[in-house]
Amino acid sequence: MRDYFLPKNAFRIIFFIGKGGVGKTTSSAAVATYLSTKGYKTLIVSLDPAHNLGDVFMVELGDKPKKIVENLYGMELDMEKVIRSYLKHLEESMKYMYRYLTVINLEKYFEVLSYSPGIEEYATLEAVRDILKKGDKWDIIIFDTPPTGLTLRVLALPKIAKIWSEKLIEIRRKILDKRLTVEKIQGERKFVIEGKEYRLPSREEEDEVLKELLNYKDEVEEVLTIITDRDRTSVVAVITPEMLALYETERAKDSLFKLNIPLNLLVVNKVINLNVEPPQLKVRMETQKEVLRKISEKFKGMDIIYLRTYEKEPRGLDMLNTIGELIVKQRG
Repeated sequence: MRDYFLPKNAFRIIFFIGKGGVGKTTSSAAVATYLSTKGYKTLIVSLDPAHNLGDVFMVELGDKPKKIVENLYGMELDMEKVIRSYLKHLEESMKYMYRYLTVINLEKYFEVLSYSPGIEEYATLEAVRDILKKGDKWDIIIFDTPPTGLTLRVLALPKIAKIWSEKLIEIRRKILDKRLTVEKIQGERKFVIEGKEYRLPSREEEDEVLKELLNYKDEVEEVLTIITDRDRTSVVAVITPEMLALYETERAKDSLFKLNIPLNLLVVNKVINLNVEPPQLKVRMETQKEVLRKISEKFKGMDIIYLRTYEKEPRGLDMLNTIGELIVKQRG
């Protein structure tokens, strides 16, 4: 069994990534099933807005961990609910930090923000962070992810957010420094809101905005540390023997390398094996041979597992366990 599937000093995180329709959900569910049979308490989480994890297990899943069998739990995040919760948290934080700006219609601001580009990625990252905060309940956490583009943006966010928060902290400290200078000349600045007196903060230890920024920076740094730790996090790319899937996986490999996130295994799914090739499949089989050759060449040195096309759609624990054993034990 490959060590990048197994927990070491802490819980193991495994991301399954890939183009839509390549079989990420089946592959991730298979690995989760097999690892659970080996005694590892395993949680599998679907981050894909178009959920079908429950369909693969033939059970109904929700946004809370549900026991499927011994040691195996599953959940499907309601992304609309995740986004609403994320925006609600931001709104409450801003109302608390900027009580002296009640003239601003924050509700209207957040209504517009819910449609802004990138909000889904930030909300997804927040959901992942919340799950990781409770990670000690599990031996292994497996994420069945959305299509590659969105997943890579989510995985890039901790690094981007760290840089962004550091810059904002620097600016905020300059603002406080200027306030303190003015305060020394003109005295403390106070104002009254709804009969209550407030003092405009000018020192770091009393500024709620700076505290929030420092706290946020610590949180994203923690996520960044985890997902770039090769003893904690693994990434499995699932691909089909098709040119478009190959191109997308190549780009994903390059992006993960830049982010210092380990790509451990390539699962080549839905490989057609025929003793006799019908004339109607000649072109497809030639394309498959070419793609398989390119995969061996472009992913040289990486673990690669090949899974054949099954006669029927893989569903149910028995079939998932068989496929999971092929992937985890590298016998495909």
